[in-house]
Amino acid sequence: MKENDAAKNNDNNEVEVVTGEVLDHTLAVDPASSKSLSFGSFVTKSNDLIQKTKYSLPRTEQKILFMLLSKIDQKKDKDPSKTYTLTFSEFSKLTGVNAMDPGYINYLKDTVQSLERRDFWVVLPDGRYKSMSWLDRGTVVDTRDKTISIRFNRDLWPQVAQLTSNYTSYSIEYLLMMKSTYSMRVYEIILSYDNGSRNYGYNNGLVFEPVTEEILKKFPDMRSELKGYKYKRFKCDELRSLLSVPTPEERGRGKKKNSDEPAKYSREKTLDEKYPTYYDFDKHVLKPAKKEINEMTDLWVEYIPVRIKGTRKYEYLYFFIKYKSKDEMKKVRAFHDSNAGPDGEVAKKPRKTKRKNVGFTAGENVSTPLPDEILTMSYVMARHELESRIQYFSYEKKLVSDEKNILADILTYTSKLLTNQKKAAQAEESLEALNRIIKNNGDLKLWVLGMEEKFKDMLQKTTEKKSAQYYRVVVYNELIDNSAATVMAGQRKAEQLDGKSAMRVDMSVFDDE
Repeated sequence: MKENDAAKNNDNNEVEVVTGEVLDHTLAVDPASSKSLSFGSFVTKSNDLIQKTKYSLPRTEQKILFMLLSKIDQKKDKDPSKTYTLTFSEFSKLTGVNAMDPGYINYLKDTVQSLERRDFWVVLPDGRYKSMSWLDRGTVVDTRDKTISIRFNRDLWPQVAQLTSNYTSYSIEYLLMMKSTYSMRVYEIILSYDNGSRNYGYNNGLVFEPVTEEILKKFPDMRSELKGYKYKRFKCDELRSLLSVPTPEERGRGKKKNSDEPAKYSREKTLDEKYPTYYDFDKHVLKPAKKEINEMTDLWVEYIPVRIKGTRKYEYLYFFIKYKSKDEMKKVRAFHDSNAGPDGEVAKKPRKTKRKNVGFTAGENVSTPLPDEILTMSYVMARHELESRIQYFSYEKKLVSDEKNILADILTYTSKLLTNQKKAAQAEESLEALNRIIKNNGDLKLWVLGMEEKFKDMLQKTTEKKSAQYYRVVVYNELIDNSAATVMAGQRKAEQLDGKSAMRVDMSVFDDE
């Protein structure tokens, strides 16, 4: 299926060239399966095109490109100047724009023209970057026949047609419903490094390999989950670069000396500029990709970031994959069917009505840890999550108006701490502290009541108006450095409200080790 000579950066291992069979337009699923579990049309690219290119396309243009690639007949199409046709109906399904809208034609022309002008960058053997375009100029939009006639760039043709080895083929249906353009790229990159169940007799990190006992020992917390998976280690920086336009320095490598030509994609930001921290990269790229691949494709995907001992930066990403069974693929098929109309058009879902009294219902499991997902929520949703953990319904009527207002402010300050993407480390510390309080005390009720008492005392002692940022810092400092005293203050407040002894707090958990 593949000729894997593209991963030269894997610890300088010798690379064995593997030549695959003549392409027969079946999906690159586990070859041990006698029957393909895929559905729909297929996209086929050379592995070099997948693994050695740096580009970032908007989601709509990415889907149009995939649709065009799926129209290539690998056995019959030999003419690189062949014209491929998209219908207006296909364009509408890909973009979600109604063909009856007054501005539809202009939008169609602008979108296709934008893709026609897009360049991407190929890494040459000597390390330089060569600029290539996906399409030839001269796209024709026929408003009478309602068609769009497009040709691929001749330089690109050997990478997408008449492929007999070193290629990857996959179902376009998996990708067309994805919302993230990064999900599409991560999926095809992963597949390009997989050999199914074939054993080529080498073990050098070049392709996905069965998870071994050695790997399970690296990740003991995931031992049971990773059995039956295959793995490959990617360098974080290299994977990020494949999902991004090149840096200005890299673009400069391909320019002629003394050339005044402006840098390509100077208007585009690299992934490092968009998402400078691993937290940002994980939130905006990896987590959405994992979710969509697991929901919409033939793969189960997991990943684990790894640091080098003594450093803080994540150096590697271990990706783990497993192909879905026939029964699991039936669920994937059902998912696609349930999210598309009878002709493949995706309808807008009705807006959900706002829930009232979110989390204020008796019987809520308040003792479970706050989920990591709270870090990626809006602060409003994070606040609802906090409200559900403090059992507000049990003492709401016992608080006076000022106390209720102060408590509401504390929940807002805390939720904004948790969801502050610009201070990811602080948000993670806050989450850990809150979960520690939940673990030690059963819920957050006493901590919140203690914070309410501290704020009330603080506000009574000063008439100077402070900023919201100031109060968020107060909450953070109390949470990280003074949670034991805060819980004790909350216990006293709870005793006042209940008229009896509140839940006894085990203070031994706060003793220094």
